[in-house]
Amino acid sequence: MNQVLNRILLDKSYEVIKRKQRGLYFKPFWDRPPFYLKTYLEKEKFIIIAEVKRASPLKGSLRENFNPLWLAKAYERGGAGAISVITEENYFYGSLEYLAGIRTLTNLPLLRKDFIFDPIQIEEAKAYGADFILLISGILSKKDLEELLKYTKKIGLSALVEVHTSEELEKALSAGAEVIGINNRNLQTLELNSQHCYKLLPLIPKNIPVIAESGINTPQEVKDLKKAGFSGVLIGTSLVRSSAPEKTLKKMVEELKNGA
Repeated sequence: MNQVLNRILLDKSYEVIKRKQRGLYFKPFWDRPPFYLKTYLEKEKFIIIAEVKRASPLKGSLRENFNPLWLAKAYERGGAGAISVITEENYFYGSLEYLAGIRTLTNLPLLRKDFIFDPIQIEEAKAYGADFILLISGILSKKDLEELLKYTKKIGLSALVEVHTSEELEKALSAGAEVIGINNRNLQTLELNSQHCYKLLPLIPKNIPVIAESGINTPQEVKDLKKAGFSGVLIGTSLVRSSAPEKTLKKMVEELKNGA
């Protein structure tokens, strides 16, 4: 495991311990109805998940005058099918407050994107307004992934299970993943290959929706992924860095319609 990921997971472990010690009492969105990501993707056919992302360990701050609420509204106007909110604080400068704030502004499905390995983090996601969460196959054992998937469903959320290798994919499928995300970035080496997702797609059963993640920048790339059989894309950096995120997203959505 690379040093950056190792530090993130170590710090996250301390954060989880602190949350368990103080408890979770702020639950403004706990009573939202259950959300079924697979059903939503089957209905929508193809969606763009636009990401609210303040910074990254590799690229630092991504946008001057970052405003998560403004960005989320721009995404909604631009045609996003869902919004991903990074909540990791120490390395991506995210926040659960961003998630809760965005929840008050939109009815779009919200993804809590973080390094999740404990049920308390799933409870946080539900409490602060998420509809689905990211579970990363590469940082979880099969047993832990199975248990987290069951708990996610139990409390009315869905999971996007992220993989990068065929081994991680096999683990995810055997653990019961209903929706797969293929990350074009290798979390072990941090290398990015925007074509990587095409290599794993044929290994996934046709009844499992698949989302392409990382390194997607242009309307043509989005259109090609839809043609290849993906159910959606998750786009972060290129939208956050855009001088006009709403306009950039609209161009992608329009390209999809033109290719229909």
